[in-house]
Amino acid sequence: MRCLPEKESSYKDLFISLLFLSNQTNNNQVNSASINNDSTNANPVNPASANNNQVNAIPVNDEPANLNLANSAPANNNQANAVPANNGLMNENSLNNIPTKVNSKNVEIKVLSHNVFMLPTNLPGWGNWGHDERAKRISQSDYVKNQDVIVFEEAFDTNARNILLDNLRKEYPYQTDVVGRTKNNWDASLGNFRSYSLVNGGVVILSKWPIEEKIQYIFNDSGCGADWFANKGFVYVKINKEGKKFHVIGTHVQSQDQNCSNLGVPNRANQFNDIRNFIYSKNIPKDETVLIVGDLNVIKKSNEYFDMISRLNVNEPKYVGVPFTWDAKTNEIAAYYYENQEPVYLDYIFVSKLHAQPPVWQNLAYDPVSKQTWTTSGYTSDEFSDHYPVYGFVYADSSTPTKSGHKRKYDQVSFQSAANGKFIQADPNRKNGWLKADTAIETDFTKFNLLQEGNLNPSCIKSGLVRIESSHSLNYFWNWWLGGGSGNYGYYPKFNDASNQLEIINLSTECLEDGNKIAFKDYDTYSKDHYYLTVWDKGNWNEHLYLWKDSISQREIFYLRLNSTPAKNWNTDLIYR
Repeated sequence: MRCLPEKESSYKDLFISLLFLSNQTNNNQVNSASINNDSTNANPVNPASANNNQVNAIPVNDEPANLNLANSAPANNNQANAVPANNGLMNENSLNNIPTKVNSKNVEIKVLSHNVFMLPTNLPGWGNWGHDERAKRISQSDYVKNQDVIVFEEAFDTNARNILLDNLRKEYPYQTDVVGRTKNNWDASLGNFRSYSLVNGGVVILSKWPIEEKIQYIFNDSGCGADWFANKGFVYVKINKEGKKFHVIGTHVQSQDQNCSNLGVPNRANQFNDIRNFIYSKNIPKDETVLIVGDLNVIKKSNEYFDMISRLNVNEPKYVGVPFTWDAKTNEIAAYYYENQEPVYLDYIFVSKLHAQPPVWQNLAYDPVSKQTWTTSGYTSDEFSDHYPVYGFVYADSSTPTKSGHKRKYDQVSFQSAANGKFIQADPNRKNGWLKADTAIETDFTKFNLLQEGNLNPSCIKSGLVRIESSHSLNYFWNWWLGGGSGNYGYYPKFNDASNQLEIINLSTECLEDGNKIAFKDYDTYSKDHYYLTVWDKGNWNEHLYLWKDSISQREIFYLRLNSTPAKNWNTDLIYR
């Protein structure tokens, strides 16, 4: 992915930070707060409210000093206008490797690839995005079950990686070491292994079936920008599933980095050449399947994408599932630093053209969320990573996901005022503008996500504490302003800071259902008392949402409107046996 200039420190600062392990972090706060003391117009611009009981706060090491092996936003879709020539490759024709269909035994393989965003915590500036907690959530989740092989990328952090692998060892007992950590524990270590690298390569492979051979290969092109500090490469394994051999290469190539020539396109091309040349050198039998798996940091259907397909000599799969594997419009972690970036597809599971061909090969991008939130340093989320996983398989079966995980019962709900019949909406022109009940129709800005922490049954939210997030602008949560002026106690979506005393009160039933009468109550830290949220009914602040009333009347009652739009469903796009 790409490192944006407004988010990154200089390459020199990066080098000093990494090489000498300084304790300094990037103090350029994202969406930093400021108090508006204008008593006549107290419109907050990410204000430093007196309501300091934060629920969502920035993780430790506020903003990464762009030590981005991958935590960076992708480039636009018109990248790779100058793709290097497809040279430096061995001639596959000399091997007389003519592909064949898989044998009649019909032994198929199911592969999962996921960039798990577990960046090193032993280096300054990375931050800790709940690595250990997310490792536990991932290993306990349904989406990692029922596979033959799993390839994890960005499993840099030692402790989180150990948690992840140990918890999955029962189902996937055959596991490799992480690429680039050591030359030991491999049948061979090839390429340009650099003992002075500060970071391993982050790729590890898990298998349900015996691994008969495992090789690490460190790219000869060590990369550019922040990637240069890592021993990036690929893991090769030969797997024996019921007597049939499968060859899997798991990798994570050069990220799209502003410090690189052409955003790293030439480096990725060289690294793809390494993969292809290695495959040729192995003289793998033509009746055995070869898979190339991982975060390839190339945007689907870009110029570079088609060069990659040609360079690796692979077939395009049938794509199903969600349209993107990195999506700041739906994924809170991706949106945290790159809320305005366009979503992209970066992760793939390819089949080599030169070897056994399945009758069909499908890539399914899936967007699961954790049933239980994780919290670190005040930041709370239910995302597993900033990337979505991708499945590779021949035919879909009963375990194949068929619909989006990011459309739950209490996502994209609306609140209609009983007093004026209008919906509460966020300011269409400013993400942290005032909340007002001022529109007669539902729009993207009237949609909010309800989250009740600790609730393992997301299909039943009851009266109690909630966080309310803008569906249109992720990581912006309902909070109230107390910084001077007539806007005191007015509500607005605040970046990464939800009121931790906000309650939803169901006036109708136990579990929140469509059409229920509800009210909201919050705690005033100044007067140290609870009040109900009301729709203001006079003056310049008419229809604004305020923390004000000590009892419930018509202006404090709202109707809950659940979003009836079904989750994206791709069942009919899948190919079943």
